[in-house]
Amino acid sequence: MQTWLDKARQLGVWCKEKWLSLSLNQKVMFSGLVLILIVAAVFLMMRTGQDNTYEVLYAEMEQKDAAAVKEKLDEYKAEYKLQDNGDNGITILVPPEIKDSTRLKLAAENLPSGEAGFELFQQTNFGETETDKKVKYQRALQGELARTIQSLDKIKAAKVNLALSEPTLFSDKEEPPKASVVINTREGQKLTPTEVKAIINLVANSVERMDPDNVVIVDQDGNLVSEDQPALQANTSEIVRAQLAMKREFEKEKEEAIQSMLDKVLGKNNSVVRVNAELNFNDREQFDERYTHDPDGPFVVSEDIKKESGTDTKTQTANAPGTDTNIPQYQQAENNGGTSTYDKSEKVRNYNLNKTETVTQYALGDVKYDYLTVSVFVNNAGTKNANLGDSEQKKEETIRNIIATSCGLRENRKDETVRLEDNISVAFIDFYAEPLRQLNLRGL
Repeated sequence: MQTWLDKARQLGVWCKEKWLSLSLNQKVMFSGLVLILIVAAVFLMMRTGQDNTYEVLYAEMEQKDAAAVKEKLDEYKAEYKLQDNGDNGITILVPPEIKDSTRLKLAAENLPSGEAGFELFQQTNFGETETDKKVKYQRALQGELARTIQSLDKIKAAKVNLALSEPTLFSDKEEPPKASVVINTREGQKLTPTEVKAIINLVANSVERMDPDNVVIVDQDGNLVSEDQPALQANTSEIVRAQLAMKREFEKEKEEAIQSMLDKVLGKNNSVVRVNAELNFNDREQFDERYTHDPDGPFVVSEDIKKESGTDTKTQTANAPGTDTNIPQYQQAENNGGTSTYDKSEKVRNYNLNKTETVTQYALGDVKYDYLTVSVFVNNAGTKNANLGDSEQKKEETIRNIIATSCGLRENRKDETVRLEDNISVAFIDFYAEPLRQLNLRGL
């Protein structure tokens, strides 16, 4: 077998023979062509080296900002290069030694400015009306919101439009303010529901009397990313993910507990265990109040007894004015005075029953054992050496009891209807064995 060194020698001999077979003119032309290729390669290397000496001053700029920065760089007579990145905007490159100083100069000129903000009020125009000031304030607020949203890592550009209504004397007829936001995310980036909610709250809390439901967000592809606001405000997606993670963690823990016990009895790779659990994530609190009677008799809480006795003396009273008492023929029987005695008693007795109050708080993530199910496949080959019972029914019952003990399932539990035959499924099958691959010995 020829080595690469022998092939290189043969190639050298072939090239030498070809060179000797060429005429003088052919040799000159070939040499000139090689020289031109070498010069071009050196030039490209130098050009590439010069390009590498430039660093990014600003990347992915809008055309308006790029034009303003370019104009200032021309005034500074600074070296720069422009790179058009298509939809990603324009990138400006400068030599590294002037990069920092140029940025400071441009920052003093408020460049790149992006959307105009409250700096619009730095200049006051003569004859400006109240309507002009309102329009300027709206433009400034839109610009400040766009800048703030654009400062997020995932957002490359943002545009905010506000619909501010005029105040009226009747508040019930006044239209609420509304906002629409157009965002352009960076390549490969997508806003999460939490980030969308944050942008909505940012805009709503920046405008007076604005409700978060009146904020609409659209991305660069025309997708309405704020359409699922009820779900976003409740933050249900994160809650569901946490609940699913807790559920899967519980199931995995039970599977490992059951699998470890079966491996000790049947051997490894002779059983497959799957657990499906349902957890209760409702925040519940139960209050029980019970009254019982004392078997030894009523329980007296308090008793109040009052007794009173005395003598009452009555005196004769003068005749009252009128004809019945002063005319003789109408005289009534005389009401002579007298003495009387009296006795008075009063008893108040308060009874009470035995009272028991119980407050039960249920922790989040309680297991609903009624819905806890376990499915197990057992390899028939693994049961031959295991002392599980004489019949298949006895073996199934033994394995079912092992599983029930491992995962906490038991019948006749209070407030539960668990049946081991329904909650635990055991099947004896022949596991599929991967056939051994035959080695190809022809190449040996």
